Amino acid sequence: MLNFKTIGRTLTAGALLLSFVVLLSGQAEARPNFLGVFKKTYPELAKNKNVKVNCYVCHNSKNNKKKKQRNNYGTALAKALGTTKEKDKEKIAKAIKKIESEESHVEGKKFVDLIKDGKLPGEDKPATAAN
Repeated sequence: MLNFKTIGRTLTAGALLLSFVVLLSGQAEARPNFLGVFKKTYPELAKNKNVKVNCYVCHNSKNNKKKKQRNNYGTALAKALGTTKEKDKEKIAKAIKKIESEESHVEGKKFVDLIKDGKLPGEDKPATAAN
């Protein structure tokens, strides 16, 4: 038969476990809509085995574990959208198309030129203040 001590310990352990799960799951703030729309917009690049189409389309990979810093492409996309928290896939697609004609970090090349060349459009470093 269960006594009050056993029930109390079980409830306490369950509450602690639930607290840890809630705390750990609350930290993820991925925006899969951006990446999904990018892959749908440029399927050739997404299928290219020499290029990893992931979060680093818009973020730089160096010293950016939380992905708060955007590269020049990510900054241009956020500017075109007016926010970094957009969830509407249609608005994201329009913004992606809108910025493809903007200048990239490669002299004489636009973002779309890099994509057509089978490369990610963003530079692998944080955007400068001018972006």
